[in-house]
Amino acid sequence: MPRGAAATFRYPENVPLPQDPSRHLPQPSAAAPLAQRQEAWPADVVPTAEYEAALDFARSAQGNLFVTGRAGTGKSTLLRHMRDALSVEAAVVAPTGLAAVNVGGQTIHSFFGLPPRLIRPDDIRRSRNGRVMRRLELLIIDEISMVRSDLMAAIDLSLRLNRGRAREPFGGVRLLMFGDLHQLPPVVTDPEVAEHLESAHGGPFFFSVSALQEGAGTTLLELEQVFRQSDEALLHVLNRVRDGEADETDLELLNERVHPIRTLGEGDPYVILTPTNNAAQRINMAYLDALPAQARTYEAGVTGEFNAAAQPTDQVLVLKPGAKVILLRNDPDRRWVNGTVARVSRLTERQVFIEVGGREYELEPVSWESRRYAFDQTAEKVVETVAGTFKQFPLRLAWALTIHKSQGLTLDRVYIDLGRGTFAHGQAYVALSRCRSLEGMALARPLRPSDILFDPGAMGYRQLFPRLI
Repeated sequence: MPRGAAATFRYPENVPLPQDPSRHLPQPSAAAPLAQRQEAWPADVVPTAEYEAALDFARSAQGNLFVTGRAGTGKSTLLRHMRDALSVEAAVVAPTGLAAVNVGGQTIHSFFGLPPRLIRPDDIRRSRNGRVMRRLELLIIDEISMVRSDLMAAIDLSLRLNRGRAREPFGGVRLLMFGDLHQLPPVVTDPEVAEHLESAHGGPFFFSVSALQEGAGTTLLELEQVFRQSDEALLHVLNRVRDGEADETDLELLNERVHPIRTLGEGDPYVILTPTNNAAQRINMAYLDALPAQARTYEAGVTGEFNAAAQPTDQVLVLKPGAKVILLRNDPDRRWVNGTVARVSRLTERQVFIEVGGREYELEPVSWESRRYAFDQTAEKVVETVAGTFKQFPLRLAWALTIHKSQGLTLDRVYIDLGRGTFAHGQAYVALSRCRSLEGMALARPLRPSDILFDPGAMGYRQLFPRLI
C-alpha cells in the first residue's frame, strides 16, 4: 500500500458491538453570532480569518479538524483559546509528558491506559477512564504529528470500546488535532515496527488510520500567516526547506551566515542549537565551569505524580552569576516571554535575580501541573484534577539547547551547530525556523543537502483531507 493511503483497521472480534448501533453523534450546536465569537478571544490575541474559521468549524459539530501550519503560525495559541472558547465536554491530550504539561492536559498513554510500545488491537481494554470517555464530546490532541499510526488506531478502538459505540469512528467523539509533520514526525527506529505500521496502517503517520476518513471525516486547516518572522527572504527559504524543495540557491543564501563562534563575542545573546542532548549539555557545562563565581543549586519541589520526562527544566538547577539562561514562562507583567534569553545577575540561598534588557529583576519560582481527567458524579461532568506539581525557577541554561527542546520557541539570535549532521526528518527546518530574521542567524558550518532530511510521506495528509479554506 502506498504511504499516505489509509489502511483498513479491523475492530477486534472479541469486543461486542453496542446493543443500539443506530445511536447518533451529538447534535450540532448553533454557531454563535460574529460579535459573540470575537468576544471569545482574549484582548492580547488578534484573531485572523483562519482562527475564526477554525472556531466556527469546531462549533458546527461536523467531523474532525486537523490544524497544521508552518513554524510561528500560532498553532499553540489557537489551541489554547479554542479549548477555552468551546463549551463542550472535552479533554486535552498529547503524546509526551512535557507536551501534556505545556498544554495543560494528560498524556495519551495515561488517559487511555496504553502500553509504551507498539500497540496492537489485543492491547485495547476497558479503561478506568471509561466514564470520562462516555461523557466526552471533543478530544483535543496536541503535537499530533508525533502520534504514530498504531497509537492513533488505539485511540479510535479505545473510544469505540469504552463508549459502547463500535460502529462509529472514535466512538462518536470529535477530534481537534494540532501539529506540524514537517517539524516533529513520529519516532520509528525499529525496522520490524516500521514494517508492521506499513502493513497494518499504511505507514507510521497518524493520518494513515482509516477512522479519520469515516463518518463526517477530517478537514484540514493549514495556517498561513506567520507571526514569528517578517523577513520575506528567510520565509521563502524556510518554506522550501520545510517542503523538501531547497536548492543550491537557497543553501547559498543560508551559508552566507557561516561564522566561527569566536567571532560572535561573549556578550552576544546567541543560543547554540545542536542535534544531540550530549552536545548541548557539554557546551553548557563548559561555559558554566568557566565562570569564576561559586555555583548555587536550587532543587525543585515535586508533589504527587509528576513524571521525570515531563519536567520542563532540571529538578536540580546549578547556576552561577553570569550564566546565560532562557526563560520558560511568560512574565505576567510582560517584562519577558517564554524564550527570552537573560543573564543571571546575582544569587542568594533562595533567590535568583536576572538581567533582561539592562534591568535586574527577581525571578519567582512557578509551578507546572500534571493533570488528569475524572468524572465528577455530583456535577455529572468531566473535570480536570491535579495529579502532581513541579515547582522550580522557570529557566534553564541556554548557551546551548537541543533542536528538539527549542521547538516552539522564538529566538532573536541563533547559532546553529549541526555537527556531523541531522538525523531526523524536519530537524534542520526546526533549527532554522527558530530565528526571527536572517540577520540574527549564524551557522557553525555550511549547510549541506544531506542536512535537509525530508520524508515525502509526511505530506500525505494533503491528499487525504479536504481543506477548510
